[in-house]
Amino acid sequence: MKSVDTNILVRYYAQDDVLQSALALALFRDEPQLFVTKTVLLEFFWVLSQAEKFRFPTEQVMAVFEHLQGLPNVIIEDDASLQSAITWCRAGLEFADALHLAASKQCNTFVTFDDRKFARRAQRLNLMPTCETPK
Repeated sequence: MKSVDTNILVRYYAQDDVLQSALALALFRDEPQLFVTKTVLLEFFWVLSQAEKFRFPTEQVMAVFEHLQGLPNVIIEDDASLQSAITWCRAGLEFADALHLAASKQCNTFVTFDDRKFARRAQRLNLMPTCETPK
């Protein structure tokens, strides 16, 4: 099995470089299994949503993630956490925070100093694990 880097995902979805995009398409078409790590997903989100070249809306990136999850030859590290993160991002959390929280499912509390944008939103949504700030 091969694991793919962020730039492979960008070329596959953005189709912004003739040669590299064609190579990425062939990779996704021809490889029996491809692995995508959570760290690559975090970087991929940032590139698509923040890089000046793209600036995709968050919902468009969530749709890309769902498409990636649906590809039969793609295995996503901790796919359940990605699915939770997509749902929670759509409910108002920032994607990175949502993925951090979802990946902490074996814990009872997630501790952060990010009170307004993260902890309070997670509390309002009644997400688990609970999210709190140190006192």
